[in-house]
Amino acid sequence: MSRSFVFGSAHPEITVRGRAPRYEVTHDGRSESIEVRSLPDGRLSILFADGRQISGRVRRRREDEVEISTARGRRRLAVTDPLRARLSSVAQHAGGGGMETEEVRALMPGRVVDVSVAVGDSVEAGGLLLVLEAMKMQNELRATHAGVVLQCAIAAGQTVDTGALLLTIQPAR
Repeated sequence: MSRSFVFGSAHPEITVRGRAPRYEVTHDGRSESIEVRSLPDGRLSILFADGRQISGRVRRRREDEVEISTARGRRRLAVTDPLRARLSSVAQHAGGGGMETEEVRALMPGRVVDVSVAVGDSVEAGGLLLVLEAMKMQNELRATHAGVVLQCAIAAGQTVDTGALLLTIQPAR
């Protein structure tokens, strides 16, 4: 399974997807393949497909921030895990009426472990919709608002790619 992160709270945004040691980096609409290796002295070496190499240290400052040190200096970057961001938004949007129909999409590739709802089911804000296994972790996807399931595009055991449509929910009126 691959993992996805977004670096930078403002533009330009850098998205990293993949699984060690190979990743795909997207920046300003361009994608590049990289290989990341640990060096004996504790630094990381990033090798780009075109032969460029960057070496430096990465240190977590906070849960949502890393500091990168290279020969060019130090830089702090905000780090967002898209799956965590979606799950944390559940609390912020719980019970929010007047929302448009919501498409629940996979934020990372994985395998659907369990689907807890079916077409026509009523769901409460924060109610369990499905469990998606990604990176050997089971992630519970919950409703951001009360509503009715209009479409269920997946089944237990199915593998999904990033962005795949999982469910469609019509908000309660």
